Amino acid sequence: MFKKVLTILISSFFIGNVVAWFSGAAPIEFEKIEFSDDEIKQVEFLQEEIGKDSNDPDLMMELGQLFSHHNELDRAALLLHNAYQLRPDDMLIRAAYFSNEGKRAGAMFDPVMGLYKLYRLRHAMDEVDDAGVQAGSDFNVRLIRLITFSYVGKISGHFDRVFEDELWFNHLIDTGSDTLPDTMEQMVYLALANAYFKKANDSDTELAVAFDYYQKALAFAPCPLTMEASCKQLSQMVVILGAS
Repeated sequence: MFKKVLTILISSFFIGNVVAWFSGAAPIEFEKIEFSDDEIKQVEFLQEEIGKDSNDPDLMMELGQLFSHHNELDRAALLLHNAYQLRPDDMLIRAAYFSNEGKRAGAMFDPVMGLYKLYRLRHAMDEVDDAGVQAGSDFNVRLIRLITFSYVGKISGHFDRVFEDELWFNHLIDTGSDTLPDTMEQMVYLALANAYFKKANDSDTELAVAFDYYQKALAFAPCPLTMEASCKQLSQMVVILGAS
């Protein structure tokens, strides 16, 4: 009898996991992104500086974010965790750390049908959102929040924040402020393009908005290497809109 019950439990567990994987519980593969020559020099410089001062959270955050952008998630986690421990009230460090934790949650294998994975993801997203709220008008923190939620989507529990941040960033850009560097403005447009692409569900109107943001982003420069996969997906809009 015990053996039969155990067999049923194992079968249910296996089937449940298969279903859960199709519902988003499967590990997401974040492919490593190659570093440019300049980025390799930047990594080497930051590592050398951290070697001189292992208690500088700014250096740790900068290197951690660089690793995170290239999907070196565990290397990023170590640095960002240490930076967060040293300065937990710094909202930029907090947002960067938990944004990377969200990616790590997505990449994990969860043997309990995605329940722990979802909990871990939602906790990380809550922390990113709260960092954005606490930071107010700090565009660095809001940019991390915008990019994070635009790519995680509705499962983040905070997807609507993307469109609040859209209004905030567009106002900042439209006022002609020089506060936002071109590279950041490009990332804003790419994040918004991705968000509207996710939101579209075959809606021509929202696809058109996504395409407009995508074109604005490319007007600055070619797509950054760290967002190349996203740009390839967004480039499909030309085909989709042409066929509609």
